[in-house]
Amino acid sequence: MRQISIILVLLVSACGRDSGDIDELVGASCTSNGQCDERCYPDGNDFPGGFCSIPCSSDSDCTPDTYCIDKAGGVCMFLCPEFDCGRLGPEWVCKSRDRVGGGQISVCIGD
Repeated sequence: MRQISIILVLLVSACGRDSGDIDELVGASCTSNGQCDERCYPDGNDFPGGFCSIPCSSDSDCTPDTYCIDKAGGVCMFLCPEFDCGRLGPEWVCKSRDRVGGGQISVCIGD
């Protein structure tokens, strides 16, 4: 059932969401899950100010402008430098990180 709800959120978000949008699905700062469409990843080194995103087990779980990174059990993060990490705040930088399933990719993450 959870898988179906994630798919529905992704389908709806793909229709009305532009690449690089910061919103309650991916990118908004947060302090609790209630502020996000999916999950709030708490403030800390990887997620300064908190970060709304989608838990994932592969890139296909993520929105088209994000990738599944091996942090916090799998979290969708913006690809950079295509996305300007500074839009998320001054502590966000572009760094290479492990992808769920193998390999590395550059994403916006806390410094």
